[in-house]
Amino acid sequence: MKPTPLPAGNWMLPNESRLSRLPPERQSLLQKLVLRISRKQAGAAEDLNVFKALVRLGPVLPPYLAFLRQILMKGRIPRTDKERIILRVAWRLGCAYEWGHHAHMAAELGISDAEIRSIAAADSPSWHARTSVLMTAVDELLDHRCVAAATWPQLVDQLGEDQAVEFCMVVGHYVMVAGLIFSTGVQIEPGYLDELSAAAISNRS
Repeated sequence: MKPTPLPAGNWMLPNESRLSRLPPERQSLLQKLVLRISRKQAGAAEDLNVFKALVRLGPVLPPYLAFLRQILMKGRIPRTDKERIILRVAWRLGCAYEWGHHAHMAAELGISDAEIRSIAAADSPSWHARTSVLMTAVDELLDHRCVAAATWPQLVDQLGEDQAVEFCMVVGHYVMVAGLIFSTGVQIEPGYLDELSAAAISNRS
């Protein structure tokens, strides 16, 4: 896996985890199974750090992961658009963990390095009209908790009403996950960000 360089931004990476690892003897069979499945789906030898935090949800974890799978892998918004949306959320919030993971997912879906980098800019002449509307709507949701009246018809024109609702849920979900990452001190795994990028992150906890 090629490490991802971070574009310019107000990135945050917690200095250390605020959670102790839940030892195997305290994990239920269900929790162990969920962690094993998440490792397999991510192609990882070890548990991803965000799942080490999420496993604390206990019985809430399986239905949450079912929702996550639906909102990310299913739904009616194409996966490529979802990754653009998530990357925009990650850049605006300064969530290096989300950026590192989803930049890799975007690349695996065929989104070019140049386009991935362009998402970390106020605007880009390279964006198609659809991408421009999506980025504007993400920014408005983050800044004002509401897609502007002038932008909503453009969003519906690009996505349709049903997918516009899904769009709001995708943005809100990854804002929630970023808050979890920052608050619990989730550390990004080796190999997702290059060392120079990681060293340049503004550490705040």
